[in-house]
Amino acid sequence: MILTVSKNALLSAMIFQAKGDVRYYLNGVCFSPDKKLYSTDGHRAFIGEHTTDGLTEQIIVAISGPKVTKFETASIDTDTGIVSYLDENGERTSAGVCKVVDGRFPDIERVRAAHESKPVDEIGFNASYLADIEKAARLYNPQFCGVRIKPGGSTGAAIAEFSGAFGSGQVIIMPMRL
Repeated sequence: MILTVSKNALLSAMIFQAKGDVRYYLNGVCFSPDKKLYSTDGHRAFIGEHTTDGLTEQIIVAISGPKVTKFETASIDTDTGIVSYLDENGERTSAGVCKVVDGRFPDIERVRAAHESKPVDEIGFNASYLADIEKAARLYNPQFCGVRIKPGGSTGAAIAEFSGAFGSGQVIIMPMRL
């Protein structure tokens, strides 16, 4: 199967995926049949979009090697384990290695569906998580790095939304106790 994804969606998903977690299935990026792209480390989750057609079930892919940033789209061949990074003309600029992770990815849509915006007087977040949201928002729109945050109360998850001309993304983030 060939999975295709834009640069901003893939790099954003890789910011929020787990790294070296014992829950091995979180160490990858999940491609869903409904063209949604997911990643999580258990404290925050990214929801984006991919452009793969014909996907019938979720596929979790772990990409390894040096981080490539000069490309427009990525073509991930799950059969050979090769990631081709393509420029705007569709020519390969770089290549990487990936592997399919056998596991069941958490149902992030269930968390998002249960979200209810609630007014709050005060809410605390891990500052490094907020910095990562800014990195993802900058990938989607480098000129105007705006983020819309929908708080879920002082103890519920908040949803940060950002968009650009070529897509949009969301991050679900859990508050922390101060």
